[in-house]
Amino acid sequence: MNPKNEATRTAQGVESGERVRLSQWDAIVLESVRALGLNGEELLNRAASGDLPSAEGSVVTDFGPLATLQQEQPEVLKQAVDQGYRIKYNTLGGIHTWIRIVFGRESEVERGEGIEGVSVELTAEERDRIAPVLSIGWTIRKQEGDASEAGTALYRIVPMRS
Repeated sequence: MNPKNEATRTAQGVESGERVRLSQWDAIVLESVRALGLNGEELLNRAASGDLPSAEGSVVTDFGPLATLQQEQPEVLKQAVDQGYRIKYNTLGGIHTWIRIVFGRESEVERGEGIEGVSVELTAEERDRIAPVLSIGWTIRKQEGDASEAGTALYRIVPMRS
């Protein structure tokens, strides 16, 4: 697919009220900056001025992609920050990393054929936060068993099978 067409289609989502779509990497960079305590307005202003914080100690080694997104598609970044986003294409490792950054939780990644998925304990609020972020083709399933932390349940994030 032509990247320009993808950008246009993504920007059109801004106008129609749908969640904008970000690459998995852009979402991870955005959440890494948020994890440093920047609120929405401050994050947008610092991305616009190129004055992003140091990535030292972060999973991400460079926050530059956020400044690039701000320069190339400021309306997409603004909506992603203000109203949320959906990831264009998820991978098992990307889901694991996103969960670690956003919720501070460790998950278990299973890569075996037919059993691919990410297992994690989540609160209901966390489940509701990640569900609309996942790309099309992924689902969250509640698992049987006891969670180790009060107020959480066991979930598996898996690719949907036809």
